[in-house]
Parts: sequence; C-alpha cells; structure tokens
Amino acid sequence: MEKSRHSSVKTTFTHNKPSEDKKEASLTPLYVRSIVNSLGTGMVGPFMSAYAVELGASSSDMGWFQSSANLSNNVMQIFWGRLSDRLKRRIPFIFFGSIIVAGLWIPMLFVANATQLIVLLAFQALLGSMATPAWTALLGDLVPSFKLGRTNAAIYLWASVGSLIATLASGIIMVSVGGTLQQIFFVPLIVAAACGFASSFFVLKFNEKKDNEKQNSKQGLVSDIFGILVQAKKTPNFVKYCYIVGIFEFFMSISWPLFSITQIRILNASMLQIALQSVVQSLVTITFQGWAGKLVDTVGRRRILVFFRFSLVTVPLAYALSPDMNTLIVIGAFWGVSMALGQASVTAYLLDVSAAEHRGSYVALFNLTVGLTSFFGSLIGGYLSDYMISLFGLVAGLQIVYLVSTIGRGIGAFAHLSLEETLKQSP
Repeated sequence: MEKSRHSSVKTTFTHNKPSEDKKEASLTPLYVRSIVNSLGTGMVGPFMSAYAVELGASSSDMGWFQSSANLSNNVMQIFWGRLSDRLKRRIPFIFFGSIIVAGLWIPMLFVANATQLIVLLAFQALLGSMATPAWTALLGDLVPSFKLGRTNAAIYLWASVGSLIATLASGIIMVSVGGTLQQIFFVPLIVAAACGFASSFFVLKFNEKKDNEKQNSKQGLVSDIFGILVQAKKTPNFVKYCYIVGIFEFFMSISWPLFSITQIRILNASMLQIALQSVVQSLVTITFQGWAGKLVDTVGRRRILVFFRFSLVTVPLAYALSPDMNTLIVIGAFWGVSMALGQASVTAYLLDVSAAEHRGSYVALFNLTVGLTSFFGSLIGGYLSDYMISLFGLVAGLQIVYLVSTIGRGIGAFAHLSLEETLKQSP
C-alpha cells in the first residue's frame, strides 16, 4: 500500500576510500535504530486505518483520519527542521520525537470511537514530527551525493525487514486472539511502544559531531523561518520539485480514505489478509531495494522518479476493480518494486536540490508542501466519496472517486517529465 531533487550541492566530504569506509561504519547505529523502530511501526501501522473503520468511521471520517495525520506530521517540520539547522544538531530531535511517538501508542488501547483514534494519531504525528527532518538531514550530512541512493536504499531495506516481520506477526496474533478490538490490538500496541522506546536509545549511540560555530542569536527563530522561505525561492529546482510533487500528492491522497473501506466493507478482508498485502509488498521492496539504489546512482534520479509516479496511477484502478483481497495481494508485488524505486529516488532527488547548509529546513519545507496538499486531497476525497455513495451506492460511489484520483495522478506523473536530472557522478 502507499505511504509515505537540479542545482549542484557541494559537500565537505573527501572521496578517498578510507574516509568513506569510516563514514559507512559510523552509520551502524542508524541502521540498528531503523530496524528496531520499524519493528514497532510495523506492528500497528498497516492496521490503524482498518482499526478506524472497525470503530465505525465513515468515508468523511477516513478523510479526516488521513488528512489530520498528514498535516500534523508536516506542519511543524519547518520549525523543527530550521531549529535543527540553527543548533546544528540532529540526534536530540530524533531521540525525543521517537519517545513521544512510542508513548502515544498506549492510549490508543482505550479509544471508544473513530474520532478519539483520529485525534490521538494527529497529536502523535504533530509532536513526533520533530524527528523526520532531522533524520533525513542527518543522512544528507553524512553521505556524499553520489552515494545517497545506495545508502538510503540500504537503510530502508533493513527497516523494511523489521517492518515485514512485525506486520506478519501482528496479523497472526490479532487473528489468533480474537475478542474485542481492544483485545485484538493489545499486544501489537504494547510491542510498538516498547520498540519505539528502544529505538530512541539506540540512536544515542551515534556520536554526532559538534559544531562550535557561533549562531546569530539576534535573529529570532520565527523570522529565521521566514528567511528560509526567501532562501528557498532562490533555489528554483527545489521550488519546482515541491510544486510538481504537491500536484501529484493532492490527487494521490484523494483515494487514501477509500482503501480501508474497500478492504473491510467491500472485500471483507481479515487482519491477516491486510497483513499479507503489506508483507508481500514489503518483501518485494526488500528484494529490489539494493538494485533500486544502485540504479538511482547510475541511471539517474529523474527517470526512476517518473517511472515511480506513473506506477502509482495503477493503485486506485486496482482498488476500484479488484474482485477480492487476494487480487490486491498479488498486485502488491508490482507496487513493491515501485516502492523500492520510489524510496531510493525521492529522498535522493530532494537532497540534491536542497542547499547543503539548510538541509533540515528544506526537507521540512518539502514535507510541509506534501502535508498541506495531502490534507486537502484526503478531506476532499472523504467528503466526495460520502456524497457519491449517497447517490450511487457504496461500490459505484467509491469507483467514481477512484477514477478522479487516477486521472489526477496521471496529470501529476506527466508533470514529473519536466524535472531535470540532478545526479552528480563520483569524481
């Protein structure tokens, strides 16, 4: 399932072999953190939307489910990203963000309706968002541009392994336990919290280099954030990328509220089938992740990005026409290849078009763009599907909205053809 760069950026990395070996070795704590953290998110992440539907969420409720989490996750990132750049520190933001996310899995055991779950998830995303720009910026700080694709792919690969194992185990546990919704989700949510706490402490093992450069304390953080907006306008390739991705994300998110409704109410999927769909896609993604990373660093970012976006046009079509859940599980194998290519190319392109000294802020600004467009897209998709269902019934109503998303995704995918290649070859 779904969900979630042209200017040259100079780096301070030297390119002799011993230096690079040392830098690769220093990434070990980040690999470990990714695996442990993904074990937690994999236990519950693929099932949260189904949880909301089982709690009685309507299409419009699911619109709020998707939009509030997306907006909350991205609205504060520009603040956290800029603060991270000013302090020249990444680890504290990753640590505390992970702690907050882990702690807020526990209250979800006690929700009584979909609205309570939506509010908790939005609050979790809002406070936990401090970790996202810092994590991406840390990767950009440590890895030379010509190796970003492969390194990002490797980290994502190991994270996917953890998530795959956890999702399959969680699906089996929930089917075996039975009982009330709270009883079904008890073990997965507890494990998710435990893994989240553990991953927070693993990241502390990474020795982040301190920068003693004096900061301009006369400039307030708020005015500094406005300054980064002005700075971003001077990076036309970054602005263009945000604009194009924003168009695609808007139409892509229109169909997000519908997926779980289709799975639960039309295809009568069990939690184990939902887990299997996620596992099959993740397994294929893991298999092709290394290949995808090398491809992005050799063929280039743009071609892979274009293929990735066009492949996502098939998602709403598949959900609109699929006769059963098993069909979606099989098609998920193709989406697994697509996600491997997307994971390797999207971040590499973003870091390529971001100014090196403002990476955290640029990542946050990009994510804010995605958050705002997907916020409105998900809300429109939810309310539009409610209206269409009232006119044409559940199946036909959802199919109409899926068609709108398909056409819009096609337009956004074509827009990616106008991007320029950013790959810098190794000297």
